[in-house]
Amino acid sequence: MEALSRGEAVRIRGEVGGRLASSLGVDLASFGGSGGPIERAGSIIVDGNVGPRMGISMIRGSIYVSGGVATPLGNVAEVESDLTGYRKYRSITELLERGGRAGQVGEPNHLDDAKLVLKDELPRETLAARSRAKRALRVEGDVGMSAGILMRSGLLEVRGDAGRNTGVLMRGGRLVVSGRCGDFTAAEMRGGEIFVAGDAGGFICAKMTGGAVYALRGKPIPPARASALKGGEAALVSKVLGVSSFSAMTYRRFGL
Repeated sequence: MEALSRGEAVRIRGEVGGRLASSLGVDLASFGGSGGPIERAGSIIVDGNVGPRMGISMIRGSIYVSGGVATPLGNVAEVESDLTGYRKYRSITELLERGGRAGQVGEPNHLDDAKLVLKDELPRETLAARSRAKRALRVEGDVGMSAGILMRSGLLEVRGDAGRNTGVLMRGGRLVVSGRCGDFTAAEMRGGEIFVAGDAGGFICAKMTGGAVYALRGKPIPPARASALKGGEAALVSKVLGVSSFSAMTYRRFGL
């Protein structure tokens, strides 16, 4: 980890288990850091295969793999490689915050000045972790656990279902799920908005201190509660989720 934080490359010869590069590029607050990115983070080069959840909560650095990568992935997407014989992965958060040149993100995925679109249908977890980007991230399909964890700004749109812990520790921005969520949506949420077209799950808003969840159904943990929409909230739900004004009135706001 010290070598990676100095911007150096670390080479692994052989098979690697799960959660490789977990939180790579994060100056972790739990170890006395700022919680922000380590901009100079280095690279990991693997001569072999990698297990599931590679790059979970990763926000900087690069991973090169000569073999296969098991799913679910973490917060990474494959990009054009500059190392012959290796596939290259970068953090989705970094792609959102820094962008990249046209064509760098491999098809069928797409990146431009406004958004990153993931169409490869690969299961991923911790999408947009700690993102401060103004770009939007749109996922064509389902996502795994902890989508939008510690997200601060921007838009994460999931055109499918989301796993448990959606929006956990979210601090800002907007997260939209066109399907349903697993349990513990908005756990320890501090700010921002979550819109769920279906069921937000059980045990939602646990230890919430800010923000709001708009969903058709959900079972909040007190002191969070469900309430009827007020003012322009129904119009907002109708616009964001693409439902009729009449249907929007059946939604609830979950929060403090």
